[in-house]
Amino acid sequence: MSFTLGALLMAALMARETHARAQTQDPTFQTPPYLMDPQPTELTLLFELRRASAAEVTLTGPEGARTLPSPTTKHHMVRLRGLQPDASYTYQVRLAEGPTRNGHFRTPRDHERDDARLCLYGDSRSGEEEHQRVIAGLRRAHQAAPMEALVHLGDFAARGGELGEWVAPFASIGPLAQEVGLVPVLGNHELIPDGTGRPHYTRFLGRAMGSTAYYTRRFGPLHLVVLDTNTDWPEDAAQLEWAREQLRTLRAAHAEDFILVLAHHPMFSSSLHEDHQPLRDALEQSVREHADMVFGGHDHTYERGTVSGLHYVVSGGGGSPLYALNHRRDGQLAYAHEHHFVCVDVADGTLTLTAQRPDGTTLEACAVRRGEPFVCADGTPRGVVGGVPPWRFWITSALLWWRLGPALLLLAVAFGVVRRWLARRRARRAT
Repeated sequence: MSFTLGALLMAALMARETHARAQTQDPTFQTPPYLMDPQPTELTLLFELRRASAAEVTLTGPEGARTLPSPTTKHHMVRLRGLQPDASYTYQVRLAEGPTRNGHFRTPRDHERDDARLCLYGDSRSGEEEHQRVIAGLRRAHQAAPMEALVHLGDFAARGGELGEWVAPFASIGPLAQEVGLVPVLGNHELIPDGTGRPHYTRFLGRAMGSTAYYTRRFGPLHLVVLDTNTDWPEDAAQLEWAREQLRTLRAAHAEDFILVLAHHPMFSSSLHEDHQPLRDALEQSVREHADMVFGGHDHTYERGTVSGLHYVVSGGGGSPLYALNHRRDGQLAYAHEHHFVCVDVADGTLTLTAQRPDGTTLEACAVRRGEPFVCADGTPRGVVGGVPPWRFWITSALLWWRLGPALLLLAVAFGVVRRWLARRRARRAT
């Protein structure tokens, strides 16, 4: 009975928190202004309003001030073009009626250089409080060493088909996304349920990047090949051929640069979902031939390793509940079930990965040169290794369900009884 009371109390507290959050929502802006697709000469500014309104964006930089109009709508997307590379800008969003919003950013430098910095994380989803902590850590990292872009590895929203599920993530990421451009990877939760979330993904994130959820971007010696793994591989012939051609072309043109492949579903993973086998079957050979590293999310862990010479990273610790399960595959070099983010620095032909906790402490820092193994703090490729083996994970899960299962079942029954009572009450009133 105590478990039932605890479950009911938890539900009441969650409802109270949701109500309190609703009371403190911005009455005008559904999302704060946020930047996307940072490039040396252009970025895109987006914001969502609760009611349709015309807007103006005043952009001020080295060439002076100019005002860009946006027509009457709820969802505004303003292209900031004709910018100077490596230059500071401020912007102000003004509505026909209502408050203003201010922000600032610095454009990336020209591509012809030998250094770059960006940060990545994924799977923030419904973990609002933890997501805010991760963003606070990213802001501190940005203040210490400015990043050129912020990559989200997917599962930005918990249920992408529900418009309200997009509001809280933007409230969390807003303080950073108002000054650093986002580069998104499409996750599976953005599409839930049954693919109905894709229009919302396109509205909030996708259309700023182009007509498809797969694309390439460049930051100096760092090239990103972003994939949409929410598809039937290898039947998606158009994306598959595109990816193979992009990898071939990029390597031929930039022999000494780093090429990173980004996908929500990890090509390699030792945790709950394990390897995304359709992606391996379709693209692993091309990735091995032309890319240097693959990044994924989906599993709520941090993992780094090397499989037959191909380096991989899983970064799914952006706020969602963590996965402790660790199969400890051959090639695994590091594993931690902690919330985190990863910053990538390239300089003088070396790529350095720094995985950090939200409080700024370092999980691990490892460097790698093209075609060579990782070198971490102790001079070996190995770093932090945690998690629990499968047998212990499943026994713990079974014991937890044995203790909490009755309470959850009673809560479900009580919910059903209340629903039926309300339905009968409405029926009596109707007659």
